[in-house]
Amino acid sequence: MGVSEDTSAGRVVALLEALAGPELGRPEGLTVSELADAVGRDKSSVSRQLRTFTNLGLVQRKDDGTHVLGWRVFTIAARAGDQRLLLYAPAVMRKIGRATGERVHLTIRRQDEVLTILSEGPLSVVGTVDWVGRTVPVLGTSSGRALMLDDSENEISAVYQETERPAGGRNLPKDGEETVARVFEARDRGFAVSVDEHEEGLTAVAAPIRNMNGRIIAALNLSAPSFRITGRIEEFGRLIQRGALYLNRSMCSPVDSNTAEPPTELHSAPSGAGRGSVGRRVSHE
Repeated sequence: MGVSEDTSAGRVVALLEALAGPELGRPEGLTVSELADAVGRDKSSVSRQLRTFTNLGLVQRKDDGTHVLGWRVFTIAARAGDQRLLLYAPAVMRKIGRATGERVHLTIRRQDEVLTILSEGPLSVVGTVDWVGRTVPVLGTSSGRALMLDDSENEISAVYQETERPAGGRNLPKDGEETVARVFEARDRGFAVSVDEHEEGLTAVAAPIRNMNGRIIAALNLSAPSFRITGRIEEFGRLIQRGALYLNRSMCSPVDSNTAEPPTELHSAPSGAGRGSVGRRVSHE
């Protein structure tokens, strides 16, 4: 047992990590004996601590006597993840903005709309739009497509059927089947592309950002007039994808300082594409 675990706080962390650890934690839960063996402590002390944790919502005791992480752990993790994302994202976005000369956006999903919560990068003379606080439909936008990457075919079709279609550009999906096909294409490609969909003459690329559980929580997006991006869609898409992957990793790594500066190699393309490159599957005009 490490020195840090010889304290009350260390023992708390050790027990929670045993419940969450991939080598020990199981969806069906762990018994008191298994947890005691995992942390190297006697069953009675572990049992007492588990009762306290259960009362606090940190641990849930199931009917079969096994234990799993409780609701409060996930609530705390979600809040911490939001803070970490907002800590790391601006530097990544500014770096991409300097490399491309375009503004980069951080978006989240709100029902069947996409909300921009952060925007960084150079302001262009042509096509400058203040996206922060604005919402756009998930349909026909690269951000919306990235945020739907883990949705099933039925869920994607339902969004098309139940959402009011925007006027959009000439390439806006014409039916649910085409919408599903474009989401699946983005999964295989590793990032989403939207050309003349949300708006005529507008092109965008986006990739999803995942939390420590692999769930999509946001999307990184770059959008600009098509004449500035045509011929560089693949380059910009891979750059956005790499930025999103860096943020994915940052959600689970220690914070070394208050200035989360991304690595210099962020400008290079990620190795591989498609599903494996996006964590599971991968848009904002």
